[in-house]
Amino acid sequence: MQSNLLKKKLKEGRVCLGTFVRLGPAATEILGYGGWDFAVIDMEHGVFDFPLAEQCIRAARISGISSLIRVAEPNPSHIMRSIDAGAEGVQIPQVESAETAALVSRAARYFPEGNRGLCSFVRAAQYSAVPPEEHMATSNLEVVTVIHIEGERAVREVEAIIQTPGIDVLFLGPWDLSQSLGVPGKTKDPRVVELMEKVIVLCREKGVISGTFVRFVDEAKYWIDRGVRYLMLSTDAGLLLQVSRERLEGLRKLCS
Repeated sequence: MQSNLLKKKLKEGRVCLGTFVRLGPAATEILGYGGWDFAVIDMEHGVFDFPLAEQCIRAARISGISSLIRVAEPNPSHIMRSIDAGAEGVQIPQVESAETAALVSRAARYFPEGNRGLCSFVRAAQYSAVPPEEHMATSNLEVVTVIHIEGERAVREVEAIIQTPGIDVLFLGPWDLSQSLGVPGKTKDPRVVELMEKVIVLCREKGVISGTFVRFVDEAKYWIDRGVRYLMLSTDAGLLLQVSRERLEGLRKLCS
């Protein structure tokens, strides 16, 4: 794996900004030219298969944006295939226990840090152009592993989860958290905010990076001020819709 600029920025303490990709390779490439730090190719809520996801990864590399894949579930095979395809990291939903956190962390890394299946004839190793020993060492060092904390059970077990070796970012999913608390979609409900703040404080104490998602820019400052350094805004589709509406509203005013 090549040097991971996203991981470098996170280690430097910088706030890194990204969004979810639902619209494919062209959208990924445009996000890179737009200056985003990272794009998460969404295989949980998106409609991608692995060949199309691989094209998104190529588009990210061309335009200078770091790429991660959000897998559909905490399945070691999905994690391995994502990194083999050349993604610089994986974002893993539905992690509710330290046991699952350990499972997915090890799936993202080769021995001795993990048990990722070894094959050097993959895109991540330039189809065997990179010697296996070099590929294994650099991949273990550079891969970014992001796990979702998005349920009340996960929050209860977060102190054990956070100690799992190989976890780079704990990502708080406010929408699923709101649902698990019985207030679906109410991401500003005090119960949701309180749980998120609790995890962010714990992350800061343990030296682990925290992340979250916001729909609109004006929501971001609250979480950045509390220590979030891996921040996701909307999706490529959401950004397109929002800007389209804003521009169209401006044009219609000219026509009235």
